Amino acid sequence: MSTPLLLPVTNQQAVQSQPPINTPAFHTFFSCLSTSIRDGLSQRRPWAELVDRSSMARPESLTDALSRIRKNLAYFKVNYVAVIQL
Repeated sequence: MSTPLLLPVTNQQAVQSQPPINTPAFHTFFSCLSTSIRDGLSQRRPWAELVDRSSMARPESLTDALSRIRKNLAYFKVNYVAVIQL
């Protein structure tokens, strides 16, 4: 009778693998993420400008109000996202 075939088995202690956090793909992802966050935060407007009551006035019409809201959202979008994240 012949001997049975053996399946190759690796010794887990003998295999030196990197933890997933030290892979080049992770470093590339983290680098891109931190660059994106830095670029986004660089577009933040001064908080004093956002809450300056002297620049607030009642709009003359609904059209004027909607126009001002659109402009305000575009101008202060990073600030609003920061507030929502809190």
